Formats: sequence, C-alpha cells, structure tokens
Amino acid sequence: MGLRVILPYLLVCYLFLYCKWVEGYVKLSKEEDLELEEQLKHLNKPAVKTIKTKYGELYDCVDFYKQPAFDHPLLKNHDFHPEMRSTSIPRRVSPENEVPKLDFKPVNIGLEGGGCPIGTVLIRRTTKDDLIRAKFHSEMYASKLNPLITEQPGTRFALVRTKLNITYDGVGADLSVWNIPAKAPQYTAGRIKISNGDESLEAGWMVNPDLYGDDRTHMYIFTNAAQSHCFNAQCGYVHLSPDIPVDAIIDPVSSYGGTQFVITLSIYQDVVKKDWYLKLNKDHTDIGFWPNKIFTNLGNTATQTEWGGEVFSPLGVPAPGMGSGHELEGDTAKDAIFANANIVVNNTVVNPPRDLKLFVDSFRYDVRNVGNVGGGLNYLIYYGGVGGGTGP
Repeated sequence: MGLRVILPYLLVCYLFLYCKWVEGYVKLSKEEDLELEEQLKHLNKPAVKTIKTKYGELYDCVDFYKQPAFDHPLLKNHDFHPEMRSTSIPRRVSPENEVPKLDFKPVNIGLEGGGCPIGTVLIRRTTKDDLIRAKFHSEMYASKLNPLITEQPGTRFALVRTKLNITYDGVGADLSVWNIPAKAPQYTAGRIKISNGDESLEAGWMVNPDLYGDDRTHMYIFTNAAQSHCFNAQCGYVHLSPDIPVDAIIDPVSSYGGTQFVITLSIYQDVVKKDWYLKLNKDHTDIGFWPNKIFTNLGNTATQTEWGGEVFSPLGVPAPGMGSGHELEGDTAKDAIFANANIVVNNTVVNPPRDLKLFVDSFRYDVRNVGNVGGGLNYLIYYGGVGGGTGP
C-alpha cells in the first residue's frame, strides 16, 4: 500500500502516541520504502556545494532551476530566474522606524562562513525520517487550519485578526523569538498569517521536535494552497536566497526579563505579477516567493490577516507554553510580542485597524491588542501563556 493509504493510520498512531516512525515502532514495507526513496531523489537535488552548520544540519547549494519547487505540476513551464525580486515595493505612510530603542536586538539569520555560489539556493538536505515526519505533520497541520474552531482537539490559539471587509496585499511584524520546551509530537509557534478562504500562507518561528528532529527554535513557513500543504520548501515555494534558509535555526532567542531578540518578517504581494513574496529583516530582503499560479483564491488577493500564537499537544498530555511561556504582564521584556505589526492595503503599508478580532480558545493563553503605542514599537500585540492543560 502507498503513503496515501497509510497516512490515516499514522495519524491515529500519532495522536495516541502509540508509535513513532523514526524509532522503528512501525516498519515500512519494501514497496513503501522504495516509494520514499523515489521521493527523496526528487527532494534532494544534485548539490553544487554542501554546507554543514554548527548544529550538524546539512544544506545543499542547489541550482535554482532544480530546486524542489519546480516539481510542482503547475510550475513545470515557468520563466522564473535567480535574480527575481518583487517588482512593486509597498509605499509607507511615514518613514519606517529602526529597531526599537529598548533592549531589542535583531537576529542575524544565515549560515556562518558564507552561503552558496551565485545561481544556487540553500535547500536543507532531507533524510527518510525527515520526509516521513514532514509529510505526516503537514497533513495533520493542514487538517486543523480551516475552519478555526474550538473543536480542533489538542490545538490552541491566541491571536488577533482583521475583519473580512477589505482586501489585503500583505502582512508583517517584528516577532520576538523564544524557545519554549516541547516534546514530540507537541509544537509551539508564533506567526503571521494571510489568507483568502481555505488558502493561506504563514511565516514565523516554531519549536517542533517532530518536524525538525530537534528542540531548537526554527524559522518556518507553511503553504496551504489548493492541493498543496507543506512546511518550508517542499511544495510550490520558490527559494531565492543563497545564504538564508527558510527553515533556519534561530539563535540567540529571547530571555524572560532579559534581552529580547526579534526577527522581522512580512508576506507581501507583488501587485503587478500577483506573486507572494517572503521578506526578512528591516531591509525587506526577498528570500523567496509563492508563484501566483499555485493558488486559486490567493492568486488574486487576500481577505484576512492574523498575528498570534499556536500550540499543539495530544489529548491527555500537558500542553506546552505559548510565546514566552508565562502569563501576560504587559511588559515587552517578559511577554512575546508583535511590534510594528502592519498590513498592506492598496500597496501601502499601514497600521492594522484598532478593532481587530480576538480569538483565544483556552484560559491558559491570552492575547492583547495594545494598538499604536508610537516610538519604535508602533502597533503592538502581546500573546502567550503557561500551558499545562490536557483537555480537548
């Protein structure tokens, strides 16, 4: 039997913690093993150069035109190239502030010792265990995205979102980054999100031992487009950067009451070509994009944006913390935050409307829409909580 058949069975095992693929509790048949090997050949493209990080991860420098994105059936015939950048830059109503003059520091995301040669992009080397975890986790994650309801067992949210009455060209923020303990299959994350109907794009930070095979904090993206549901660079997302991986380990991270480390992320639509670009840092570096043609709804525009936290834990297992892992205090040195939260409307970067809708589905977590506080923080949102609940 193929992976399509065994995935539902795996999901049951996963939720009840009765099996772990990577520890050998479930054995693959020869046919299943061969199928995985074939998929690995498609994912792990020939490398011009291989870079090993100080954490032991392997990243391959892959020819731009041979990256996994172009295995997508809708991207077989394309005119993309390594020098592609967004053709429209959103206007700003006022000059952009620098990093907040508080104890905030930007995290320099990138590989030490330089990146890849010109014409190649950084793609993380995928192992068989990685593939099993990623496929399985992506299916489960996608199944919880729509609709956002309290009946989703084990998943908890604390977020704010715009109302469905206008269209959006983008979303962004400075996210403080944390490392909250989580044990597989748990995860905890802080992210921005933009959506239209049942299609959405996410970017943020995540601690997810089941997905990454470690307990460190990673940058991540999630693509939910038509029939494509995946983390990072495995389905339709075209990577551009030769030195910044989309799933990079983020280090250092914030400490409670101490130094706060932030990453600046945004997802903006090129209003000319309608592709969605992932931008990083204050200089809005284009590190990759989602081609317009992989979408149905988002191919035109977005109708909602979000900022917030999300955690998952199987029923009966105490949930991990969210954000900083503490109750909210309204203190930027202790709470997880989104500073400089923004939206793009008519290709113009503006503050979100003050009447954002709050969604919190557990008393153990919280979110506060503070609004425009001025200074280096501009539009401010707090979120987080201690976790510990075992209910649905």
